Amino acid sequence: MLTEAGSVASLVGVIVSLSGLGFAILQIWKLRGETRAAKEAAEAARQAIRRNLTITEITRLSERIQGLAELHRFGDRVRSLERYPEIRESFLAIRRQHTGLSEQHRESMMSAMYQIADMERRVESLEGAIPPELSVEFNSTLSTFQLTLLPELEDQLSGQT
Repeated sequence: MLTEAGSVASLVGVIVSLSGLGFAILQIWKLRGETRAAKEAAEAARQAIRRNLTITEITRLSERIQGLAELHRFGDRVRSLERYPEIRESFLAIRRQHTGLSEQHRESMMSAMYQIADMERRVESLEGAIPPELSVEFNSTLSTFQLTLLPELEDQLSGQT
């Protein structure tokens, strides 16, 4: 009779152990899913923050371009020369941070950087103030950046996940 009670106790112990093991496996499986969901949510938040920071950088870039256009209008050669590198660096930073930009936008940004460098080179070669005809030419190019390239970049970056 003692052996029968021992066998029953052993059997009950095995059943309890197996159900405990099953419960533990279920909890681990559930935790694994929750961990994956938390990881995905953290990644989505990181991307959203990065996207918002870039859109802020695009806004700053637009403001810098507007400031440069004002300097051109006033013929301010010296202060214009200080702004060109800032604008090129802003384009480059956005290009570096967002490798997912379309090839067309990456090329447009490189073209913009070359055009800014050309403006800088041309202004450096001047003796005095920026002439009005050169100011009009430069500001036309800058307006194109503000009205086409920057909004396109913002749209693409806003649509990325």
